Amino acid sequence: MVELIFNLFSDGKIYLFFYLWFFILAVLEVCTDLRPYRNVLLFTSFIFLSFFTGLRWETGTDWESYKVLFDTLELNWTFLLNVYSFDLGYVLLNAFVKMFTNNYTLFLLVDSFIGVGIVFWFLKKHSSNPNISFFLFYNAFFVAQFMGSNRRMISLGAGLFVFYFVHEKKYKKYAIWQTIGFLFHRTSIMLILAWFIPRKRFTTKQILIILMVCLFIGIPQLPFKFVGFLGDVLSAFSSNPFVEKMLFYSENNENVIPENTNPVILMTLSVIKRSVFILFYLYVIKKNKGILDSLSDYFLNVYIVGFALYLLFNGSPIFQMISTYFTFIEIALIGRFWSYTDVRTKFIFLGILLFYGFFQLLSSLNAYPELYIPYKLYASQ
Repeated sequence: MVELIFNLFSDGKIYLFFYLWFFILAVLEVCTDLRPYRNVLLFTSFIFLSFFTGLRWETGTDWESYKVLFDTLELNWTFLLNVYSFDLGYVLLNAFVKMFTNNYTLFLLVDSFIGVGIVFWFLKKHSSNPNISFFLFYNAFFVAQFMGSNRRMISLGAGLFVFYFVHEKKYKKYAIWQTIGFLFHRTSIMLILAWFIPRKRFTTKQILIILMVCLFIGIPQLPFKFVGFLGDVLSAFSSNPFVEKMLFYSENNENVIPENTNPVILMTLSVIKRSVFILFYLYVIKKNKGILDSLSDYFLNVYIVGFALYLLFNGSPIFQMISTYFTFIEIALIGRFWSYTDVRTKFIFLGILLFYGFFQLLSSLNAYPELYIPYKLYASQ
């Protein structure tokens, strides 16, 4: 970790630049009335991040496999054969861009503007304080989930709208966003669970019971072992890609975990971080005598379910990643809860976020530091 910090300050200064940029905007959102300028600053951040991930070269995870797909894709009916390894929506996006150019960087820019643009659009509409939301988005999700996961970035953004339209019971719009998410990453089928999450906010007691039960079930890794068992059973009847993925991740789980990552330490830190945020949300609820808007209540429930899924799949970082579809809602959740918080509490929590953001950034980079640092720009190739 010490070596990573040294490398970050010597060769990874651009990551620190964005970290400070978003934190300063979050502070300004508290210090002054930025309401007339919030969307302008948010749009600027959207442009920055879109170019940041779109202009990278050999930087981020899964770089080689995604580039090979684009380079080898032939514009005839045979391109659909790639759907076996990649999702249909992502393959179609590759094919569409390749109709106009063979430049992979231009494809990355299109993909990045779509992925980050969906998040920008959602926060603009549904986060009362979008700059604190973008600070959390950058440190907790952007580096780890968006830089290199070209498919999943669009799927995660679609999930935000899935939750909103489930809450509003707008079935057609829900179906559109659920379809978009599924077309870009099959794992987003888990978003169907949104319909089973109650709209009435969980009580503090219910939250503690849900999380403690999931923790005790997850410690002996029962759900993870059940997935492996279910995969073995289904493989006898079908060779469906879903079944193959279940088998692969259950049988090769340790082989796909980065050497720099200690699962026990990672989970412990994740539990501590999420517990701090939950305590903050519960404090805000108490200070407001339990009276919040229904959308914020529902988003909190979604976040709790995501945390619970993370605890359930202890022992499998791969399956724990599925919970990200639900915990990703926290980028909007904190923006909404921020509006119910007094200035003094905001500054106290900003102090916590200053350290949280830095260590979350380190955690994101720690999995594959050699793939992120130094950041390579397309123009330098």
